[in-house]
Amino acid sequence: MLGLTAGALVLGWLAWVYNLERACTLKQWPALASCTSRASDAPAQIQRLRERAWRNPGDSEAWIQMAVLSREPAKAPGVNPDTALDTATQLASQDYRVQRMQAARAIQRKQWPQAVDWLLRLVQDSSDGPAALTLAALVAEPQALVAMQAQVKPGARWLEPMIDAMPQAGVPVIAAMPLVVLALPQQGLSPELIHRLLHQLKAGGQWLEAHALWTAWLGHPVDLVFNGNFDTGFLADGFDWELIPTSPSTTGAVIRQMAISGHGGVLQLDFTGRPLVVPIVRQHLLLLQNRYVFSGQFMGSQLRVNDGLAWVLQCVSGKREIARTPALKDTAGKWQAFRVEVDLPSDCGQAVALQLQTFSPYESVTGLHGQLMFDDFKLEGRP
Repeated sequence: MLGLTAGALVLGWLAWVYNLERACTLKQWPALASCTSRASDAPAQIQRLRERAWRNPGDSEAWIQMAVLSREPAKAPGVNPDTALDTATQLASQDYRVQRMQAARAIQRKQWPQAVDWLLRLVQDSSDGPAALTLAALVAEPQALVAMQAQVKPGARWLEPMIDAMPQAGVPVIAAMPLVVLALPQQGLSPELIHRLLHQLKAGGQWLEAHALWTAWLGHPVDLVFNGNFDTGFLADGFDWELIPTSPSTTGAVIRQMAISGHGGVLQLDFTGRPLVVPIVRQHLLLLQNRYVFSGQFMGSQLRVNDGLAWVLQCVSGKREIARTPALKDTAGKWQAFRVEVDLPSDCGQAVALQLQTFSPYESVTGLHGQLMFDDFKLEGRP
């Protein structure tokens, strides 16, 4: 934990040094000597800054520069760094250099509420990347996390940059879930961030947390198979239907949602004879029981296949198949029902993939022709 925090602070310090060197090069700080001679001329610089502060006690820039130089005692002999920083803060608390130094001092002293407050100012007012990275590292510090929870308020603009910085800080995004839970009711998270969080949680194997975030974001309970009637558009990165991106000129199946009489929305696949990317369609499920029944309806029209297609359920961990429907073939344009019992092995885990594929692997290579429709998917527990 401390190693992660230290890593983020080092990055922030390097960024601060870069800004200081650039300001020196561009002569934005006239009281500082040239970059090449600044270190050797430090005592003279401090003397000039003291004279400026004596002539004008309200010279905030002189106090800021003394506070900056006093971070390295050898460059500011006789200057109390705390006094210089506190005076600079009184005169220019909105200056990003002051805020960075205040945040660094608070972190060194483990004054987490003060550190979080200064870092939040930097992120919100200055879009400060190193500050966001440092906040991300501090999520792993329990007391700092508590201080951040107190700062989750409507209109806050620091949470998204901080969460985006968590992978770079080496902190799993699941650590930020206490903050996300507080922000959701306030509509404080953008849909784009929700999508990124869902993607990262699923990629990290935190399926239970990802599904909880999914349902909380939707604001209502969901069926075990989401959008099983295909009446609403697909939502990316969550637990809705996923279509594998393919080029229109090379795809083996054109997939679309259609509205037809007597069924409402359906999933329609038009096969082109080209090779298929498998799985053709997929949805991730979160299953907390062991015994289910999966059912639905399908209709094949001029479907030219040998072994047909199947909806397959497999454990996400290990990709072990646990159930599949009977072979789905041409039905001469008539709707038919299918049904299959599902038994989850004890070592399967809670995440299961429901995916459409050719019944025999070779037909994904040779390709199919014709049309296939699906509707009214249900997954129900059985005793």
